[in-house]
Amino acid sequence: MRKKIVYKFIGKVLIGFSSLFVFPILIALIYKNSVIPFLIPQLVSLLLGLILNRIKVNDGSLFAKDGLLIVSLSWIIISLIGSLPFIISGLCDPVDAFFETVSGFTTTGATIFNDVEKLSKSILFWRSFTHFIGGMGVLAFVMAIIPLSSKDKSMHLLKAEMPGPSVGKLVPSIKKTLFYLYFIYLALTFIEFILLLIGGCSVFDSLLISFSTAGTGGFSLLNSSIATYSLFNKIVIGIFMFLFGVNFNIYFLIMMKNGKHILKSEELRVYFFLFITSIIIVFFNTYNLFLSAFDGLLEAFFHVSSIMSSTGFSIGDINIYPTSSRIILLMLMLISACAGSTCGGFKISRLIIAYKSIKRGFIKIIYPNSVDTIKFEGKKVPEDTVRNNNKFLILYIILIVFIMFIVSFDGFSLETTINAVFTTFANVGLCFEISNFSLFSDLSKVLLSVGMLFGRLEIFPMLALFIDLRKK
Repeated sequence: MRKKIVYKFIGKVLIGFSSLFVFPILIALIYKNSVIPFLIPQLVSLLLGLILNRIKVNDGSLFAKDGLLIVSLSWIIISLIGSLPFIISGLCDPVDAFFETVSGFTTTGATIFNDVEKLSKSILFWRSFTHFIGGMGVLAFVMAIIPLSSKDKSMHLLKAEMPGPSVGKLVPSIKKTLFYLYFIYLALTFIEFILLLIGGCSVFDSLLISFSTAGTGGFSLLNSSIATYSLFNKIVIGIFMFLFGVNFNIYFLIMMKNGKHILKSEELRVYFFLFITSIIIVFFNTYNLFLSAFDGLLEAFFHVSSIMSSTGFSIGDINIYPTSSRIILLMLMLISACAGSTCGGFKISRLIIAYKSIKRGFIKIIYPNSVDTIKFEGKKVPEDTVRNNNKFLILYIILIVFIMFIVSFDGFSLETTINAVFTTFANVGLCFEISNFSLFSDLSKVLLSVGMLFGRLEIFPMLALFIDLRKK
């Protein structure tokens, strides 16, 4: 790798990242909490960033591999620095703090805390704020604050960080692309915030729930998650979890008043179909467990939306669901929502391409001389993309099996082990049988944290880091 350019860009990221600690410091001052847990990591990030940024480079342009390495290293370093507030506050040991922070930035929402209601307001804010930062990507968040490349080559960073098989600019300039993405992101978050206020939530609760929903995380302010909030707010949160699972390109097309392309979106149609179908199946499979059909429908709608968007909020005990409903939710957990959204998981776009690739393979067996190209969203999919999609699927399965094997030595049941790995790797957070991850061994927590990073960064950036280290 080109060490100097990689380290210099990481320095710029850390300088931008240090500015984000201003927000929890303000919350700490407002609620009279200690600012030290946030001031120290802010100074660490700033000083380290300034040191790395002083590195002189002859060529400031970025190549694809540079982008992968910058993204993977930045996420690891930021997660380490971001864990300091938990450690300095004396809330947990370094391993637990790292797990909690990675869970926040990757918008997973899995936690090691048994009682989140005992946490200070500033710590609660920091947990949810990590979801909001990580939703669009840590580097994308920083790139929206400061330009990382004067030559506008930062697209390699955006491609390495944004979820989905491919990422393109909405408009010719990366700066304008980020502007539109964040306008959509902030607009949806603000609308949810206002609606939650109307529904009776406090300003603090509304803000933090909106942060977690926008990032499709799952950290809540209450041990009961969303269960004790009003019916109106439950419906609002359920709807917005679904909306944040939509490819942001769709919202851009709405802004540009290009309705024809929206109706042609194959991924959106499949997303909506899976969403409605899953709600119907889960409802008819579980409605007899509730006092009324409406309660059953609300639970089915909310939990399908929560798991499919990889958010992880809950309004009830999903452990009472029968096996068939659990299997549906586990499958949704792995598939997740659309590419170009804030969700984790395999992504519907990849599922569609994989299905068409398998279908083409069967046709080729029956008609060996046939020539069939794969199309997605009305466009021909390059063969490189199809091959990479298949490689991603194989790697996805291999990594899940490997992590599952190591975690199994903790001695939990097969179902618990599968749930723990699925929910962390798919960045969901909500799972069966597990309320928190404090009982897992330190090795499993570290491995599950790495799995969250692999899942959020779509494997290849993290894989590039390990391959690069192996070549030394």
